[in-house]
Amino acid sequence: MNSYPPELLAQLAPVMFVAGLDEETPSQPSAQISAKGNDFALLASRLRETLQTQRKVAIWQPEKTKTFQVILVDKDIRFPPRKLVAPEDPTYTASHSPLSPLTPTSPLHPDGLIAPIWIRKHTSLVPSVFVLFLRIYEYSPPNATSSPLDVSDITQEREREMEERKRDTELATEVAHRKRGTNERGIKLTVVLMTTRKMLGENFSNETT
Repeated sequence: MNSYPPELLAQLAPVMFVAGLDEETPSQPSAQISAKGNDFALLASRLRETLQTQRKVAIWQPEKTKTFQVILVDKDIRFPPRKLVAPEDPTYTASHSPLSPLTPTSPLHPDGLIAPIWIRKHTSLVPSVFVLFLRIYEYSPPNATSSPLDVSDITQEREREMEERKRDTELATEVAHRKRGTNERGIKLTVVLMTTRKMLGENFSNETT
């Protein structure tokens, strides 16, 4: 039994990819980094620590409550190709995946017996659930103090609206792109939006106090 690959001996569990909790390098000078940014960094750090203690692939897994194997990944991670040719190729429909028994270069060819690489694919490369953490952009004026030389409130409000609209569009585009990729693979996508209480409005603050 010791000669079997670990993929054939381990107690497997559904894989959950978690993205968006990596340590970000601030683009602003350190003097302009707000306390809110530090709070989000602390939250991400605590979430990483909690998720990393979840279930790991092991031959013996006595704790049954941890039902997912959690893997922290980058937001831009790409999944293995489903087929040998690109989707725009005319032969895409008739082609097969790299691990298909019908592909001569596949380790499953020609008998179709499950190889360790197939199990490895579904325990480290292709998740069943993809959790994406994203932070909603919150506009911060470059200078909080007011003086007669400052830009008028109307101009500053217009700049805020334009910047927030731009960032919201970028956020929606990122979610749509990831959703399209997960839908193609049958992966469940969960998007977690992080923001401050100020962005949620006064009603939220009153309900949580």
